[in-house]
This record gives sequence, structure tokens and C-alpha cells, in this order.
Amino acid sequence: MTSEDDIKKIRYMLEFLVRQKIIEKVNKLNGTEKKIYELTGEKNHAEIFKELNIAPNTVSKIWQKLEKEGLLVKEGKKYKKVI
Repeated sequence: MTSEDDIKKIRYMLEFLVRQKIIEKVNKLNGTEKKIYELTGEKNHAEIFKELNIAPNTVSKIWQKLEKEGLLVKEGKKYKKVI
């Protein structure tokens, strides 16, 4: 039988491994992709494309790409970081 402490240790290690993989993937993004990733969850779609001075559909396309790569998840109409 697994104790609560064992479950906490397993959860900690899984989160650690996921964070490391996310860091690796984020480091491979280009400048615009990385900035969009960083702003996701802090600013909305309109704020991001205005701040970065890019086309609105660029933000949407990059969000879709980041979702496919496992960096973002879509909840309703919004994207959020996995961790």
C-alpha cells in the first residue's frame, strides 16, 4: 500500500521532470514564441499582439503550436501554461 508521503514524493519527482522538459522546450523557441509563452496567462490575446506589435493571428498560431508541443493547454477559449 502506498503512503501519502510516497505519493507526495512521486508527485514532486513527476513535476520536477515535467518542469525540466518544459524548460528545454522553451529554450528552443524563437524570440517571439518565447515572449508569447511568457505572457500567456498574464495578458490576454489583444494585449499580447499589441505589446509585441504582431498580427493577431500570429498569437493564435503560436498558441496552437505551443499546445501541440505540450507547453500550453486550452481551457475554453483561453490557453494556459501546463505548469
